[in-house]
Amino acid sequence: MEVNTPLISVIVPNYNHEKYLVQRLESIFNQTYSNFEVILLDDCSTDKSREILLKYAKNPKVSHYIFNEVNSGNTFLQWRKGINLAKGNFLWIAESDDFCDLNFLDTIVKSFLDNNQIVLSYCQSNKVDENNILTGNWISYTQSIDSKKVFLNNFVMEGNLFIEQFLINRNVIPNVSAVVFKKSAIKDDSYLTNDPEFRYCGDWILYTKLIANCKVAFTSGSLNNFRKHSKSVIANAVKSENQVRIIDLDLNMRKVLIQFLKKQSISSYNKIKTNNENIVKALKYEKAVFLINSSRRLEGYLLLLIVFDVFIKMNLRMRIRNILK
Repeated sequence: MEVNTPLISVIVPNYNHEKYLVQRLESIFNQTYSNFEVILLDDCSTDKSREILLKYAKNPKVSHYIFNEVNSGNTFLQWRKGINLAKGNFLWIAESDDFCDLNFLDTIVKSFLDNNQIVLSYCQSNKVDENNILTGNWISYTQSIDSKKVFLNNFVMEGNLFIEQFLINRNVIPNVSAVVFKKSAIKDDSYLTNDPEFRYCGDWILYTKLIANCKVAFTSGSLNNFRKHSKSVIANAVKSENQVRIIDLDLNMRKVLIQFLKKQSISSYNKIKTNNENIVKALKYEKAVFLINSSRRLEGYLLLLIVFDVFIKMNLRMRIRNILK
């Protein structure tokens, strides 16, 4: 193995994505970067995924292919399984319903070769639907918190600063298929959550833990295609969780993040904590509004008293908007 081509372990966790599997796997096996192994995982699919995976399992790049007899119910358990099997210095979790440009790995890996302090490198993503039609770009997701237009260009940033300015606000890395990270950056099993409560935000927790006190790299080119469809994890999350529950999940996750960051003794901890406290107040205000508009009015009004300053600010903004109109 040459020094400038480290081994990358490509983990493909699949569940009922037969419709997209061939396109996904072709975009992996035809990468211009050649030094990689592929780990195929199927979480007891009920469609024809297994048949497709068995055909690709014959490729010499495939080091493991494992088919669960019982569905795990948690994609992060599959991630953990793949990571434990991985032999590579770097990990790419390539979700089975996404696809990418053939130069994805070649481009993303360059960041690591240029700077050994980088533990996570990712690119911008397109939005596509179940028919491969381009529906947008995830640059729109960061515009409201990116006054300096940072995401329009490639960058390398201190992880703590990235958390402070962006990641504590929202998960600005919306798709793991766009990410490659160092295996050695996973310090222990707690980096990948087993808690079913965080089954929709475990990636956010992982990214934060990985880049604390390290560096993150971003490629502005949209080399990844993030598919949004009726059976995606995000779509199912929205269907299964009401808005109040989603806010509660966010609030609980933030407790985990802040507790972890406090233990890391990072220089910008106080700024991150302050930013997070403001977001928590806004989330509680939003929760209170939902409760008031439902049958839980008393609970909503009591919550408003706790975040009274946010209530005043929000109402003041609405009044100013109405005056301007």
